[in-house]
Amino acid sequence: MYLSRNVLFIYLFILVSAVNGQESRPLTTFVNPFIGTGGHGHTYPGVSLPFGMVQLSPDTRLDGWDGCSAYHASDSVIFGFSHTHLSGTGCSDYGDILFMPAIAKTSLINYSYASSFNKSTESASPGYYKVDLTGC
Repeated sequence: MYLSRNVLFIYLFILVSAVNGQESRPLTTFVNPFIGTGGHGHTYPGVSLPFGMVQLSPDTRLDGWDGCSAYHASDSVIFGFSHTHLSGTGCSDYGDILFMPAIAKTSLINYSYASSFNKSTESASPGYYKVDLTGC
């Protein structure tokens, strides 16, 4: 009995030492918001806060089945940033309030104020989205 307690103590000591020696990283570093934005995934890489009441994300597609979430990984033009999106549904809805930062003449034609962007400047993480617009 005495030997088994010593073995158990040594085992627990080694286990705790191994766990404490590991570098801890926030779990959000393992999240890739771009998963599902290509092909037929119908997801968007933008921010969804608080509790999904607002889903601010870029709109790169305005029509078609692959544009259901208003974003597709293969696109190189942003029409604006809308505040409501559906993710993974396969049907197009929301996209209600569209904003586009630009210095240009005001127009209600979507294609007139679209901006190109470089994929290498696009980045996203939970609660964060960034892109450099090149053609406003």
